[in-house]
Amino acid sequence: MKIVAVSGYKDSGKTILCRELIRALSARGFSVGYIKRTGENVLSPADTDSGSVTAAGTPSVLWGGDGFRMEIESPDSPNSLQTDPYEAAGRFFPTAGVVILEGGKDLILPKIWVARPDEDTPEAPGIFAVYDRHREGDGRRYGANDLDRLASVVADKAELSSRSARVYIGDNELPMKDFVADFVAGGLLGMIGALKTPDGTGEDGCVRVYVKKSRR
Repeated sequence: MKIVAVSGYKDSGKTILCRELIRALSARGFSVGYIKRTGENVLSPADTDSGSVTAAGTPSVLWGGDGFRMEIESPDSPNSLQTDPYEAAGRFFPTAGVVILEGGKDLILPKIWVARPDEDTPEAPGIFAVYDRHREGDGRRYGANDLDRLASVVADKAELSSRSARVYIGDNELPMKDFVADFVAGGLLGMIGALKTPDGTGEDGCVRVYVKKSRR
């Protein structure tokens, strides 16, 4: 999984670029996740039904007429913004090929900086591209006419980070070298193939295996 941050100052157009990248990457066949980082509180107050459950350490899922929303307390503290983005991506988007994180200009992640007019690029960590929707691309910056080219750069980064198998312990991905991932994938697929199973894989091309930890 590759996480790419789309960062910039307020009203620079981050959300617009995130939408365009998600559209372009989805059209290329990627399963895409989206995380928006905010300084606002996002959990229900503790004196509400869902808030009291979340405060007790159990994730809450709100089921409405238009969809679902999950609330889960940060492992650091209720108001912390320091949760590892890979932990969040692993929990919510375990099969995504790429996750777009809006915001996070101070996080150490590969980053597209969304510039405002006549703005100098700051010394933020991880910037590999600068996008300015107010002008055309000039070789240094990506402009409004360069969205597909910028999406291709992100896609290439995601392809480089892809591997045949990913193993999670809880919500944290287990580091593995590529040959180890290939060994795990080959062994599991070989054993599963010997069973009476439906042909093929899921719609996203993945086979999911869940191993429950012994209670002993």
